[in-house]
Amino acid sequence: MGMERLPRLSKTVAASYNEMGRQRPATAFPFEVKTMLTVAKFGGSSLASAERFLRVREIVRADASRRVVVVSAAGKRHAADHKITDLLYLCHAHLQYGVPCWELWRMIAGRYTAIRDGCGLRFPIERELEAIYASLSPATPRDFLASRGEYLAARLMAELLEFTFVDAADWLRFDSAGNVLREASYAALRSLADGRKIVTPGFYGLLPSGAVHTFPRGGSDVTGSLAAAALHVDVCENWTDVPGILAADPSVVSRPQSVPYLSYAELQALSAVGMQVLHESAVEPVRRRRIPLQIRSSLEPELPGTCIGPEPAEKNEKNEAAVFAGRRSITMLRAERQGLVVKEYINNMPELLAAAARTLVRAGLSVVHLSCGLGQLTALVEPSGTDALHAAGEALAGALGAEETTLRENLSLIAALCRTPETAPRLAAAIQSAGVPIHHIAERAPCLLMAVNDSQYETALRAAYRAR
Repeated sequence: MGMERLPRLSKTVAASYNEMGRQRPATAFPFEVKTMLTVAKFGGSSLASAERFLRVREIVRADASRRVVVVSAAGKRHAADHKITDLLYLCHAHLQYGVPCWELWRMIAGRYTAIRDGCGLRFPIERELEAIYASLSPATPRDFLASRGEYLAARLMAELLEFTFVDAADWLRFDSAGNVLREASYAALRSLADGRKIVTPGFYGLLPSGAVHTFPRGGSDVTGSLAAAALHVDVCENWTDVPGILAADPSVVSRPQSVPYLSYAELQALSAVGMQVLHESAVEPVRRRRIPLQIRSSLEPELPGTCIGPEPAEKNEKNEAAVFAGRRSITMLRAERQGLVVKEYINNMPELLAAAARTLVRAGLSVVHLSCGLGQLTALVEPSGTDALHAAGEALAGALGAEETTLRENLSLIAALCRTPETAPRLAAAIQSAGVPIHHIAERAPCLLMAVNDSQYETALRAAYRAR
């Protein structure tokens, strides 16, 4: 057994029965049965109420391998509700401007007290809430206050599951710049877990100064991934309110199919364009350890969800249909340089792309995609002021020796993950047949990128989905 793993339980069992149906002696054909270990991370939608807390308990108890649980702060119960983290940020803003935040705090306290009482727990949450409120002042750090949503949810969940509470502040370490100190964090969690069933909060850890530091929004996904990597688990589950990754945005495409499998690389490519399922930083720790990610719905736990992992051929053969992501409101800058011969283009392409990227970044633009074709270079960037865009276009023309630049605003980008060669031309043809012009098309493996008018984005996406 490696020092880096949680202790695995095992037992010797009889291999089979003889032809008369009687069990053979335990000494015959023995083999080892090892207990799997799973990290189960539950998002705010899975923890919005006492009812959902109890559903999480059912999910955890349904699989004995779920011995490490990571929780977010309580999320929305309904569309008009508030996320606890949003209320905590609002409390901090009130403190900064000298505005009383008591009414906000009562909302936060009421949510967690209702969860405690609805689950029949005994945790003295009033004492915790009173202590936090008494400590508040204009000097209260924003990250500390924001982290209390996860902290309180984890304390309640630990009692509900009868697991040990392990504070994220006791194991997740950042350097002074806010980067995760992985080896120190991994060693600390292995020591604290030590084979026990644990609940730990997501979203935060400690800086060298001892101050609490939080990840960006969605950071509990990162905590779950780091915990999985630290403990060398077999599976990292991410429980949310959707039945896995969907093949298209359900607000645009009616009832899109769920995607059974994506590779790590495919998910990262789609996330870079706009698919918001997992925090991008949540993929890399488990990818490095080759730990499968399983995205599932706590509202429909009977569904298999989406598995994300390495890319075996047999998986892709079962998932030939395209998967779509999109990004609204982008701008296209195109620089054209006539007379560029094929040989010169091939030899200079890396330098042209690098020079274009530097120019656009210096101009203050956020680059979504750069591609270079014979005689032209195209940049897709996030929207900015018109003056800034024109200045960037002029700078780009100067840096590349371009003879003409074109600026086109109010576009959207559709990314299609195409797993067969014939899929890409079929999708492009379907979009154009729907009366939507494609202003730019390029490959960024493993995706096909198509820029269309923002006003026609939904028409284009529906047409492409139908043709998949």
